[in-house]
Amino acid sequence: MKKTTYLFIFTLCVLCSSCTMMVKGIAKLLVKDYNDYTGTHISDVKIIDAEGRGQSFGNLYKGKTVYLYVLGNKKLSTHQEKSYQQLKERFAKYPDVVFSNLYVGSDTLSNTNRLGDDASSAEFRKILSISDPAPFIIGKDGAILAYKGPKPDDKIIVDYVLYQAMKGEDGTKSAKRFIRAVNGNDQFKSPKFIEWYTLHFGKTPDHKLNMSLSSTN
Repeated sequence: MKKTTYLFIFTLCVLCSSCTMMVKGIAKLLVKDYNDYTGTHISDVKIIDAEGRGQSFGNLYKGKTVYLYVLGNKKLSTHQEKSYQQLKERFAKYPDVVFSNLYVGSDTLSNTNRLGDDASSAEFRKILSISDPAPFIIGKDGAILAYKGPKPDDKIIVDYVLYQAMKGEDGTKSAKRFIRAVNGNDQFKSPKFIEWYTLHFGKTPDHKLNMSLSSTN
């Protein structure tokens, strides 16, 4: 499925079970492409920092799960920056998760890593194909786990997918599990998810969960 911009809100249609099923179906379509290029490794891709120094992605983020925000000529909006910062703060307690921006546009952008010009970087560039800023989740072994994955303002889902990526799970699998775990009343079906939410967010889930999901061009 070609990715077009949607906004999916779980709180819609909760009074009708058939509508809930339809909404869940739309959500699963939005996340099914997260596992495009799963198994593609970018450890050899060259990253150039703001001072012009280059090193491989694998050396730079060895043993880390990376939420990699790839930027073209479009920059993050004020709202996106705020959501991004909040996501970073929620994951600050996990030492094996890091956040990084990677610039692939044609203009000069200061204080941001950019993609190198070597062969491995050129191959990675071919699969980026972004118009809007797009997040990728890279596993500890350098494999792509979420291709154009959940954005920082994709409430709750981005947290779960990134959390599961620490275990090496690809984004489509974890996102679909999450979608199945929510019932027609916007509540978690199982104690396992309630426990995860409570530990991660530091509070018990509200009566109705506030969730959203979008995709990137």
